[in-house]
Amino acid sequence: MGNKKHVVSFSGGMGSFAEAKICVDKYGKDNVLLLFADTKMEDEDLYRFMFETVAFLDCDLMILTDGRTPFEVFKDVKYMGNSRIDPCSKLLKREPLIKWFTQTYKPEEAEMHLGIDFSEHHRLTGVQERMIPYVYRSTLVEEGKIIPKDYSEQFGIKRPRLYDWKLGHNNCGGFCVKAGLGHYKALYEANPDRYKEFEVKEAEVYATIGKQYPFLKKQIKGERRFITLKEYREEFLETNTVTPDEAIEFGGCGCAI
Repeated sequence: MGNKKHVVSFSGGMGSFAEAKICVDKYGKDNVLLLFADTKMEDEDLYRFMFETVAFLDCDLMILTDGRTPFEVFKDVKYMGNSRIDPCSKLLKREPLIKWFTQTYKPEEAEMHLGIDFSEHHRLTGVQERMIPYVYRSTLVEEGKIIPKDYSEQFGIKRPRLYDWKLGHNNCGGFCVKAGLGHYKALYEANPDRYKEFEVKEAEVYATIGKQYPFLKKQIKGERRFITLKEYREEFLETNTVTPDEAIEFGGCGCAI
């Protein structure tokens, strides 16, 4: 494939680490670039994981940032994101990544690699179709690989601590408007201070907007109710009344897709 550049959309998660590792092995470190969009609300350990990855792979890293956090975006657009509409992902991840990639390379000069393994292969088709004539791919999907959350440790790189908190992703410090009740239950149990920090920021957004638009959904007495992080904590987490089905409801992230 000559000197074509292989740009890995590096989220700080294990899938993007594995994709980057395979790309370096297949195409050489000089032909691989890690592209990271920083939301300015990442967990401190994400940066440790990212820089250890760069040192291990010895490839280039490009960091993009809008300068805002997701909560600042919600205030600016006067809308709290949710599982259907995510201005945070759009403005802090998707648009900056696409803009940089398409302005830096012509379609024949580079390919974008996503850290999606075979367990999520269905997420790849849509972005591939939307980005034509640019090539978006995942060698993990192509090779049918499923990556465990401790994959990096065989190379001496400790996995991100958000996985130890039993969270499904390593983005935004554990926050996500697409996450479910189980995600926030795990976050509260692992780091209640972080959880409470997010509930304060959520309330600040509503104060700016002038109206509440909670993103968490919960079935209460047979009816779907939208509740704030504070309400979920006070009414259910602190009273230990979370149902088993809610405890496994994690939701998804997928910011860059």
